[in-house]
Amino acid sequence: MKIRRVVTGLDTMGQSVFISDDTAPRSCSFDSIPGHAMAHLWSTAAQPQILNAQQDPTLEHPSLVPGPGETCLAIYDLPPDTVMHNPTDVGQMVEELGSALPGLFDCFEPEHPGMHTTPTIDYGILLQGELWLELDNGEQKRIQPGDVVIQQGTRHAWRNKSDQVARALFVMVGVKRD
Repeated sequence: MKIRRVVTGLDTMGQSVFISDDTAPRSCSFDSIPGHAMAHLWSTAAQPQILNAQQDPTLEHPSLVPGPGETCLAIYDLPPDTVMHNPTDVGQMVEELGSALPGLFDCFEPEHPGMHTTPTIDYGILLQGELWLELDNGEQKRIQPGDVVIQQGTRHAWRNKSDQVARALFVMVGVKRD
């Protein structure tokens, strides 16, 4: 996955400048699941601050699941369920997802494919395609481009019942769990 990421900041005089304009350095496509890809675009600490040009928080914060008060911005391409549930190589899939999705991969339930729970409030925006949001009680809602989903630490799965890849942007805000 190649997502252009333009980052601005301040120079030594306090003037706005472009710090970078390049593809997100932490992105990948998964060979074991054609059409499945992700790009980690940005993260912030619990006490965010303006970073200098040499700092890239996506490289400094390996987990995609932010801690309390932290944030994570990422885009995911989700292929149709017929592809997602039939990886070309299961061992390779586990290795690829575990390596590229640290923290997040650990939240998925192997006995219930796709179901996961994160200690986060998520703002999800579907950019293209169609997805179904499934909750732990089996209830599902169809999500279309431009729709916004706000999840508050709920157990869920994303289902792509179409024959096209869907692209979604997520902002995850880490919260404390009781």
